[in-house]
Amino acid sequence: MRTFTRGDRLEEHASTFDDHGEDRRKNAQDLEREQRASMRRVVEATGASAHELQQLMQRLLDIDRAGSSAGIVAQGHIAADRMQSGMATLDLGDGHVAEQRGDAVQSIDFWLLEPLDPAHDKKWYARWKFWSFILGAAGSEAALTLQGLALRPTEPGDTHADLVAKARKVLESWRRTSEPLFWAAMECYVRQQSFSLETQAYLMHCIAVVFAGDPMKLSNEQSEQLAGVLADTYCDALGTSACMPSADIYRRLSQGLEATDRETGLVRNLGRSDAAQIAMTALFSVIEGSRLR
Repeated sequence: MRTFTRGDRLEEHASTFDDHGEDRRKNAQDLEREQRASMRRVVEATGASAHELQQLMQRLLDIDRAGSSAGIVAQGHIAADRMQSGMATLDLGDGHVAEQRGDAVQSIDFWLLEPLDPAHDKKWYARWKFWSFILGAAGSEAALTLQGLALRPTEPGDTHADLVAKARKVLESWRRTSEPLFWAAMECYVRQQSFSLETQAYLMHCIAVVFAGDPMKLSNEQSEQLAGVLADTYCDALGTSACMPSADIYRRLSQGLEATDRETGLVRNLGRSDAAQIAMTALFSVIEGSRLR
């Protein structure tokens, strides 16, 4: 799907492949501006120290020059794979949305393995963009090295132990961020990057993995209603919003998605992981709907 908006000339790209191509065409000034915006977003949303973030970025240059960043990134990818396999799945019953969620996870896993070019695949790209959002690093090497530092096990005498601690501190600061602030930051990021629906679905998958919480058990009716709210938010915005239409999904998430746990009868807002899984399913349904037209 490709959509244009008259208000700010932003374009929603058709796929992750197009998103990656747009990134590769950015010049040094654009990348520097994005890095400043990333750091500002992380600082505002989490309260992380801007000075510490800048120190991290400087130290990453030293790691790169020493030629040790590749091993750290590889360890981070292994850790991320292990985290992904342990995702707390939202219980949606046996209805249509549960089937859609299963299809979404399978499709995302398949799409992520599709190569973008000989050097990078979609899984690499998706992780880069996710960790750029979380850790405030706009460059690919910096983002993935910070991912490795945040996820790798710390060994005795590790020369990067202080950097590991700082990277984890930034990651943990996101866990303490309120849901409205978190989703508002996500909205800002999606608007800045003009992401395709594909890439947004990947990001929701990553959020569901990293920010696992107390999962709810939803009825089939509630599952369909919640997914429908987000899909309708996207579709309604196509004709009414002067901004990136899909980013309105995250504005809606910042308001909270209230549901009743079918097992306990308690009413509460979905946690971050559950909300991300509902959003992933809604985005997948919009993607599938656009391909059928």
